[in-house]
Amino acid sequence: MMQLRSLVRRWRGFTLIELLVVIAIIAILIGLLLPAVQKVREAAARMSTTNNLKQIGLAAHNYHDTVGRMPINGDNTAPPNGWCWAFVCLPYVEQQNMYNTIPANVGVKTYLCPGRSHTSYSTTGGNGAGGNPIGNNGPFTDYAINWNSFVNRKQNDPAGGVTMAVITAGNGTSNTIYVGEKSMDPRNYPNQNSSNWDEVVYSGSYGGTGRGGTGIFKDAIGVNYGNNWGSPFSGGCPFVMCDGSVRLIAYTFSGTAAFNCALNYLNGTPFTLN
Repeated sequence: MMQLRSLVRRWRGFTLIELLVVIAIIAILIGLLLPAVQKVREAAARMSTTNNLKQIGLAAHNYHDTVGRMPINGDNTAPPNGWCWAFVCLPYVEQQNMYNTIPANVGVKTYLCPGRSHTSYSTTGGNGAGGNPIGNNGPFTDYAINWNSFVNRKQNDPAGGVTMAVITAGNGTSNTIYVGEKSMDPRNYPNQNSSNWDEVVYSGSYGGTGRGGTGIFKDAIGVNYGNNWGSPFSGGCPFVMCDGSVRLIAYTFSGTAAFNCALNYLNGTPFTLN
C-alpha cells in the first residue's frame, strides 16, 4: 500500500505555482530571443536588397554596353523605349516578357525591398504614358534613380546622354550614386494607386522612379518621403554607385555636402564616408 502511494505521489502533475514559473521562464526567453531574431531577419532582408541593387547596377552597365549611355529617368510622353530606367532595364533583369507585354499585373522582385511589404503593382491611377493604353496597373519600385545626374528626359535625348566616360571625368563612378532606396511612410506600403512619389515603372520623369533630395530617413509614420531617400533598415539606406558597388549610407549623412556631391556627377568633389 505504501509503495502504491509513493508511485501516485511521484506521477503527480505540476502545481499551479510551478506552471506559472515555467511560463514566466518561457516568456523571458522569448523576450530575449525576439530582438536577436529580428536582427537576423533585418540582416537577411538587407542582404537581399543589396543583391537587388547589384542586379540593377549590372543591368544599367549592360544597357550602357548595348546603347552607349546609362539609362536615365525617362519622359512620360515618350514611347516605351523612352520611359524610365526601371522600364528600359527590364530585359536586363530577366523580365523581357514584361518589357514586351504592357501592362502586366505582376511585380518585379528585383525592384521591391524585402524589408517592406510594399504592394508589388498598382490597380488604380496610372498616367498612360505616351498615349499607351496601360490602364491602371503596372509594377512599383522601391528604388529610385538619382535624377540630379540621370535626368528626366527621353532615353535618347542628347541632353540626357550620360556615359561612363562623363561620370569618370566628374566625381568618378565609385563616388556617384546611380540608384538608391526611396524613403516611404509605412502607411504607404499597401498603396495600390499609381501617382506622384509612388508611380509605376510604365512612365518616366516621375518621383515614383526618381529622387533628387538630400534627405535620408528611416521608414517611419509621418516621414517626409517626397523626393527623399530612406529604408526600413536601422543602419542606413543602401545605394548602388555607378561602378556597380553597393554602399549603405548612414542617416546622419542626410543633407550633408558629401551626400549632395554623390548626387551630382559633375561636382568634382570625392564622396567619402569618413
